[in-house]
Amino acid sequence: MSPKKIKAKITRKQRLWGLFKFMVFAAFLMGMAIVGGFLEFTRQVNAQDKPDPVPNADGIVVWTGPGGGRLDAGTHLLTEGKGERLLISGVNAQNSRDDIIKVLGLSADQHDCCLDLDYAAIDTIGNARETASWAQALGYEHIILVTSDFHMPRAQMEITAAAGRIRITRYPVTSIKAGPWWRDRDQFSRLSEEYGKLLGSFARRPRKLSSDPKVPAINTAEPQNPDPQSKADE
Repeated sequence: MSPKKIKAKITRKQRLWGLFKFMVFAAFLMGMAIVGGFLEFTRQVNAQDKPDPVPNADGIVVWTGPGGGRLDAGTHLLTEGKGERLLISGVNAQNSRDDIIKVLGLSADQHDCCLDLDYAAIDTIGNARETASWAQALGYEHIILVTSDFHMPRAQMEITAAAGRIRITRYPVTSIKAGPWWRDRDQFSRLSEEYGKLLGSFARRPRKLSSDPKVPAINTAEPQNPDPQSKADE
């Protein structure tokens, strides 16, 4: 083999080795960014608190899902006059309006005038779209959003993408236990899963913000064929 060919072969190996090292370094940086983002996400979730005092808003929105306390919080805010109407988004298809009214404990006047139920949403994106439709139809510019603490960052992002510049007051319901989350397998799993979904929302966000801002009318009618599965917080 001529010296020229030997030199070309060595140069090619050097380039491949350099490319390999670059890819390893890039993967390392990406991994560090993901881990750092996850730690910041958990910090924000744990640092959340309910506003005190709670400001008055046009409406109140509760997104259903795992973890108790959301419906009670929404009912309390409505009873306290913090909004003129209450939307419960992502209601399980097996639960009738009468079932929800019994759970909420609202007076006849309150649920007749001020309660809206959304059966159409089956995931967080659907919650956001239905919430945007509801707020747009009523001309609302400020809502109080009630959902779980770990779900709140993604919920606010999806509403912003669907509704634009609507003002959102967070009202997180605590579902992450106090103490080191890394020692609790269930909490670690829940936070990791939600963080993965949050990254997915970041990836979809440019497309959403560039799409047609018009949204379909909200579907508040009860379904004819109940679906036993609940997909809230997805």
